[in-house]
Amino acid sequence: MKTSANVAAIVFAASLAFLTGCGSASPAGSSEEDPLKNTDAANLVSNEIVGRGPGGVKSGDLAELELTPDEVAEAKAAKYKVGIVMQTMNVEWSTEQVRGITDRLKELDAEVVGVIDPDYNVEKQIAGIENMIQKKPDAILSIPVDDTATAEAYKKIGAAGIKLILMDNVPKGLSHPTDYQSIVSSDNQGNGAVAAKALAEYIPDGGTVGVLDFGVDFFVTKERKNGFVNWMKENRPDIVVKVAEFLDPAKAGDTASNFLTANPDVKGMFTEWEVPAMAIESALRNQGKNLPITSVNIASDVAIDLANGGMIKGFGAQVPYDQGVAEASAAVNALLGKPVPQWIAFKSVPVIRNNVLDAWKQVYRQDPPAELVKACEDNDACKK
Repeated sequence: MKTSANVAAIVFAASLAFLTGCGSASPAGSSEEDPLKNTDAANLVSNEIVGRGPGGVKSGDLAELELTPDEVAEAKAAKYKVGIVMQTMNVEWSTEQVRGITDRLKELDAEVVGVIDPDYNVEKQIAGIENMIQKKPDAILSIPVDDTATAEAYKKIGAAGIKLILMDNVPKGLSHPTDYQSIVSSDNQGNGAVAAKALAEYIPDGGTVGVLDFGVDFFVTKERKNGFVNWMKENRPDIVVKVAEFLDPAKAGDTASNFLTANPDVKGMFTEWEVPAMAIESALRNQGKNLPITSVNIASDVAIDLANGGMIKGFGAQVPYDQGVAEASAAVNALLGKPVPQWIAFKSVPVIRNNVLDAWKQVYRQDPPAELVKACEDNDACKK
């Protein structure tokens, strides 16, 4: 997305790894002064799905994707072939999606015929979709890089008689159930609300927070922002929210730096995924400032920063592995001729310093990386 033509492409990939938070004026790593030190992370998340899917649809129930023993036998006998078209394979969100999809399909004797990695490039994704159609899979699972520029390519999937399960967003003009059978995502508004609730603990009465917003009309990032802003309006109306927009994730740090210079009253920051969150922290360090940051998505860099008592204070995390399992199950259900929920959302996993190791296991269904474990061993604040 270095050019205007590619902005939307980078947008999408970026939007899949979200949310930064705001830190207090207390020194980084000062756990005894951390207002979230003794917080039960579970209290940061709503009991219900907060947001709606594209078009305002309510989330279906995961139980609707369950298969009976007879249906499992039928699926295994069919030996389904499934193609995967990602936005990038260079982030943990994507690799875990593919791992979840692959594991579930193996259980059903289905085959992954290929994984397309367009590296955020619209033209590469369009070519990848068309190439995947030529392989004649029974279903394609995909996340659009740009929901406008790729729309015609996605329409060709249904026209070719191939089932389409989408991740996070629907390309413009596609209709359900003709062009696609289901969308699977996280509760993006819920993720934004978790980030807001965590950040609010660091903000004094009447304080100001900044939102570094991805300034492209991209559904999931806007949902995260809406979740954050709406929570603040409803629960901390005393807080002033100021917004700065960036278009290129690679230049998010420049936007953050200019915003912080122009708004010295800001006491904390939020952004919609981890990449701009780390850019905010870099901008703050360059200015000799220390503010709390919250965001969406747990990835290695932000998790280690959190564990070490850095400026990153919390996330509303997605569950990409579980989402991948659900996407594979949705595809098989559709291939069996069963009705599939139009939108299926997963609740946010709240992540703060005292639950970061357990949250990692919940999100990725595997042990945390050694560097994160080491950071927690060095910092007792990783425990309540």
